[in-house]
Amino acid sequence: MNKRVKHFVAIVIAAAGVLSTSSIAKAEDVTGGGASFPVSFLTPAIAEFNKTFGHNLTYTSTGSGTGKKNFKASTFKFAGTDSAVGSSDLPSFGWTYVPYVAGAIAIGYRLDELKGTTLSLSPATINGIFGGVISKWNDPSIANDIKMNPTWGNSKKKSDVKGATALWENVSTTSAKITVSMLPAALKASKGKKIEWIDDTTKKVLKTLTVGPKAEVNMTGTVKSKDKYSVKVGGKTIATYSQIEVKLPDTAIQVVYRADTSGTTNNFCQYMAGASNPDWKINDAFQSCVPGGVTAYGSRFVGQPQSNNQANYIASTNGAIGYGEVSYYTDPTRAAQGVRAANILNAAGKFVAPTSAGYNSHLAGGTQDEKGLITFNWKQTANPTAYPLGATTYALCQTANDAKNKVIAQFFQWIITDFAPKNAEALAYTPLLGATATNSVALAKKCGAS
Repeated sequence: MNKRVKHFVAIVIAAAGVLSTSSIAKAEDVTGGGASFPVSFLTPAIAEFNKTFGHNLTYTSTGSGTGKKNFKASTFKFAGTDSAVGSSDLPSFGWTYVPYVAGAIAIGYRLDELKGTTLSLSPATINGIFGGVISKWNDPSIANDIKMNPTWGNSKKKSDVKGATALWENVSTTSAKITVSMLPAALKASKGKKIEWIDDTTKKVLKTLTVGPKAEVNMTGTVKSKDKYSVKVGGKTIATYSQIEVKLPDTAIQVVYRADTSGTTNNFCQYMAGASNPDWKINDAFQSCVPGGVTAYGSRFVGQPQSNNQANYIASTNGAIGYGEVSYYTDPTRAAQGVRAANILNAAGKFVAPTSAGYNSHLAGGTQDEKGLITFNWKQTANPTAYPLGATTYALCQTANDAKNKVIAQFFQWIITDFAPKNAEALAYTPLLGATATNSVALAKKCGAS
C-alpha cells in the first residue's frame, strides 16, 4: 500500500452517504478484484464503506485482464477494469459496467541530471520513447519539446507539509499556473490556513488562497524567467521553483511497462493510437500493443506487474520512464527519490499537467454509450485546458437478484454520489460529474436488480 493510501486510512472521516440498508438483511462478505489503476482510491473507499455499512467487502489488485477473467469464472463477485470486456471474457450470466471514477495517467520519470525539472513531452516524442525509436535522453525530439515550453524545476525534493504537493504548468512565456494538491490528512490539518505563491526574488506575494474543502486548487499569475518562486501552505514551503537551463544527459532511457494485462496499458495504447500513431494496437498487453513488440529492444524495456511495482522500479532507477495513474508518481516518497510527472502537449497546442481539473476538462469532450463505456476525443483543438491522457475505471457487477449483488449496487452508488465527490481529488483522481454521474448511478442500480 502506498503512503497516499496509508495516510487516508489513518484518519477518520465523517460517515458518508444516506443510502438505505433496509433491503440488505445481514452483513455480507463480498469479494472483488482486478484493475490496479484505482487501488489508491478504492482502498480507503472500501475501508469507509465497511465501517459505515457493516459489510466485509474486499478487493484484490490483479490487473484488469485477470479481473475480467475472474469475474467471468465467478471467482470475483465483482471486478474492476479500465478497459472494455473482450469477446473471450464475456460472462454467460447477466452483468453490466458501472463507471465510477476517472483519473489522469501520468508519464512518470526519474532523471536526476535535470535537478527537479518538469519535462514537456509531445505525443510524437512519447510515441518515439515508448515505441523504442528514441533511446537516449539527449535525443533531439526531447530537446525540441523542451524548447517549446520554458523549463521550470522544483528543487525541493520533500515538502515541508506532509501530503501537500504542487505542479507547475506554463500558461504562456510570461505566466504560469500552480496546482496545489493535498492528501486528506493534510487537507484536514491545513483547513483555514493560507496557500501562498511568493516571488522570492522580489519578496512579493503573487497569489493567496485559503485552504477549504477542495483538495486541489490552482492559482495563475505572471512570472519572470530570472526570479525564484516558492509555494507555501501555512507558512511552510511545499515547492521551490526556478527556470532552469536544461542540459539533457547522454543517458539511456529505460522504458518500464506493465508486464501484466492492464487497463492502464489499454488506455495508454488508446492514447498513442488516437493522438500520435495508428500503428499502436489497442489491448491490455503492452508487449503486443507497441508496434513491433518489445523483444527487439532487449534490456532497454522492462516489465513490472501492477502499478505499484512499476512506479517503484522507476523511483529506484535513474533514467527510467513509465506510465500510470498520477497518484503513483506524485506520491511523496517517490517524489523525494526524484520522480516527476511530465506535462503533455494537447491538441490545442498547450503543455498541460496531469491534474484532476485538466483531466476533467478532457473527459468532458468524450461520449458515453448505453453500456456506460466512455469514448475519448484526442482532437479537442479548441480545449487548451485538457490533459489528454487518462482512464475511466469501471466496475463489473452481476445483475442477478441476490444479497451480495445488492451490496455491490449500494457500494458503487455511494462511491459515485458521496465518496468520490468528497475525496477523489484528494486521492489524485477525478470524480464523475453531470450526466456521466447520473448515467453511472442508473447502471449501478442494475446490480442485483433482475
